[in-house]
Amino acid sequence: MPKVSTIDRHALAKVIRPALDKKLKELSEELGVQLTTGSGQYGYTTGFLKIEIATITEDGQVLTPERDAFLKYHGVYDLPKEALDAIIKMGSEEFRIAGINTKARKNNVVLEKTDNSGRKAVAPASAVLAAYNMQHVYKRAS
Repeated sequence: MPKVSTIDRHALAKVIRPALDKKLKELSEELGVQLTTGSGQYGYTTGFLKIEIATITEDGQVLTPERDAFLKYHGVYDLPKEALDAIIKMGSEEFRIAGINTKARKNNVVLEKTDNSGRKAVAPASAVLAAYNMQHVYKRAS
């Protein structure tokens, strides 16, 4: 592994973050929680990365704040509880309903792409409900 002499975008993205993610994965398995790197900032000689911690439920689901909010407040947004983890098609792409961002005013439903890219998107609850009700909805097989 190369030594880092300056903290820049390349060092953070290509050297530091992958090494940290590898160690966090080992620690996650040991502790039984999910540890991931979040956003960060850097200068020439210093920088920081956030570490996000989430518990894992008995059935293996990571309990993110958005997932927890969906379980608590799905009725406020007129979404059925069964919609959590459902696969919906919006446009030409498929998404899994991952939770609710209670701090967002308009685009408050968090969606995850189903192509295992880890990319997330957001959409209004009304659009997600319409897509959920109009389409053949199925749970993604694990």
